[in-house]
Amino acid sequence: MEEDLLLELLKIDSESGNEKELGEFIVKRLEKNFKVEIQKIKENFNIFAYTGKPKTIFSTHLDTVPGKLEIKNDGQFIYGRGACDSKSQITAMILASEKALEKGMKDFGLLFTVQEETDFAGAKKAVELVPDSVELVVYGEPSNLEILSGQKGLMTFKIICKGKAAHGSTPEKGINAIEILMKNLQKLKQLDFEKNNSLGENSLNIGIIKGGTAVNVVPDYAEATIEIRNTIDPKKILEKIKQELEDIEIDFVNFYEPVFNAGAENLAGKLGLKTKIISYFTEMYFFKDKANTLVIGAGNDECAHTNNERVSIEELKKLVNIYLKIIKNQNASTNS
Repeated sequence: MEEDLLLELLKIDSESGNEKELGEFIVKRLEKNFKVEIQKIKENFNIFAYTGKPKTIFSTHLDTVPGKLEIKNDGQFIYGRGACDSKSQITAMILASEKALEKGMKDFGLLFTVQEETDFAGAKKAVELVPDSVELVVYGEPSNLEILSGQKGLMTFKIICKGKAAHGSTPEKGINAIEILMKNLQKLKQLDFEKNNSLGENSLNIGIIKGGTAVNVVPDYAEATIEIRNTIDPKKILEKIKQELEDIEIDFVNFYEPVFNAGAENLAGKLGLKTKIISYFTEMYFFKDKANTLVIGAGNDECAHTNNERVSIEELKKLVNIYLKIIKNQNASTNS
């Protein structure tokens, strides 16, 4: 049963940076039927398993966000950390690939990455494992079995403000970096960026603020970490920020453009599925230049990262069949 494998995977903690045990479990299973390569990423590793000359690769990430949850099966849903993000996708990919082999299909592969929930270190390196023969990458993320035809970009950066330290009893002798930062953050929230007609508005979140050393000292340093889910070229957003804000330094962490997939509608039509555009970021971004890349998986993205993370057993079973159909279609086109 599909849920049996998922429950096994959920029992193995794979918080980002600690994926090794889960990786070893999966390698042991895949080695029975596939050629398997591992790619070291610090203390962990990516997994590439394949048969023949891969034309299609199924990929998703091994890691989860922090926070253990009770693992349970109520007959309708399976609950647990990673249930939908993204161990249900791992489960469906493994089971679909094993069924495909039983039916004599070949020329496909599985690619599992690490550290998606932190810095995408796994996917950035995993691109090197994708052979030139690959025409389609199917990336697994919770999408309620809809194919994602586009996604917003991702900009993560720090705004740094510097001042002059002074004793708290004579603030007029210093320059308060926190006050400079606050003024700039207010301006930032008011900026009106262009929007994309398909992806909509850019969204902005001030996630972290740091500054000051003591209540009786005028702070000479303050910073804020900002995340923008951009629907336009990030360079245009950066240019406007630099024009409108004053007395700041900008330190970038991530800088990714939006992604559109022109081939999503065609495959969705063949499979009888819907398409949609999303506001969150997936590793589709890193594979898009290697091959046509689309995203589809089981589960609701609104459950991901929450204390009620779960996946529908019915969706999980349907996803196995969807992945199997994709392999079948690829084999049919190869042999025609």
